[in-house]
Amino acid sequence: MKRMAILALLLALLAVAVTAGLAAAQGGTWETKAPMPTARHGAAGGVINGKLYVAGGHDGTQYLATLEVYDPATNTWASLSPMLTAQHSVGGGVINGKLYVVGGIGAGNQKLATLEVYDPATNTWTTKAPMPTARSGAGVVAIDGKLYVVGGCVGWCAPTTAVLEVYDPATDTWTTKASMPTARGVADVAVVDGLLYVMGGCCGWTVPQSEQMSKTIEVYNPTTNTWTTKTQHLVGAGDTAGSINEKIYVAKFADSEVYDPATDTWASLSPMPTARYYAAGGVINGKLYVAGGYYETHNLATLEAFTPEVTEITVTIDIKPGSFPNSINPRSKGRIPVAILTTDPFDATTVDPTTVLFGPTGTEAAPVQSALEDVDGDGDTDMILHFNTQDTGIVCGVTSASLTGETFAGQAIRGSDSINTAGCK
Repeated sequence: MKRMAILALLLALLAVAVTAGLAAAQGGTWETKAPMPTARHGAAGGVINGKLYVAGGHDGTQYLATLEVYDPATNTWASLSPMLTAQHSVGGGVINGKLYVVGGIGAGNQKLATLEVYDPATNTWTTKAPMPTARSGAGVVAIDGKLYVVGGCVGWCAPTTAVLEVYDPATDTWTTKASMPTARGVADVAVVDGLLYVMGGCCGWTVPQSEQMSKTIEVYNPTTNTWTTKTQHLVGAGDTAGSINEKIYVAKFADSEVYDPATDTWASLSPMPTARYYAAGGVINGKLYVAGGYYETHNLATLEAFTPEVTEITVTIDIKPGSFPNSINPRSKGRIPVAILTTDPFDATTVDPTTVLFGPTGTEAAPVQSALEDVDGDGDTDMILHFNTQDTGIVCGVTSASLTGETFAGQAIRGSDSINTAGCK
């Protein structure tokens, strides 16, 4: 574990540098959940059907093949069939309800190219075609049914690689894509809008080299097979990241932050209760779960969950499109059409119509019909919903009505428009 101690010192130095530059903490809360049965670090995590699966890792004395699953509904863990290969510093991704675990370090401290797949339906593991490049500490995500594996350590830690390799389960084959501009391992990875974000990482031959890696943020577009570079920010390395409402939340060694790709900006969050790195994690129902990890000389079994502060965004709605002053007869047994309009900052097609409510306070009526069409003739696709007038709670004298709901990603929305009640005498 001497090498692990050196890496721990390096990550701790980076964490101190990151913490020193943070602004005051903002919204969100942490909760402590039931601990994992097995304390460990360097495991792979993945979410399947609302449960967190944690595979592999190191417990301080040996590499592990252990697979355990956490159910948030019952706050309990269960042990499952172990991996075929004990391994540490692995990455994981979920495709079609199966957990793909790739790379890592195995027996004899060898770098691995292995790819194993776990099927929860049968509680079994199978071996698939190995990666072209053996490595540990790679960033692993799933995008559109394929597994993306980027960067990693090909030496003990340095040297690192910039290679990006993509696995297609349909053909059991790997394809090499455009390399990342900056070679590094132990980076934070997440997907937003189909783009792969690689943030921070290490390890150079010196602390200054590693610090430079820890500032680097690069984004890969699978459609164009190209990379772009974002504004530098001291992210760190060995963190746990997950995307919620199109933002990337990073649980750090001694603090946490959120990155907004739309504005290329960062904000600090409430610190994680248990300082650590090299933990596994995943997002379930809008919460980022962080399991296990390593701190000082200890492997941890701790499980903590972060819930971001929910903030509404304002959207543009049009009650009775094409009419003004939006006259509504509260006694009518007809329907009221309401459009959610697509604008430069908001795509109305991302709204989940099953979450929408409409009325004087925006909490009354659910739609009886919804469709996507260009309501205002600007060439963009909007959403049109219809509500039973009698369900809305609109009464004589009400002068405005509101619509609330959520996007498919869980972002809360609200919009309001004026109305004129008629037929009230």
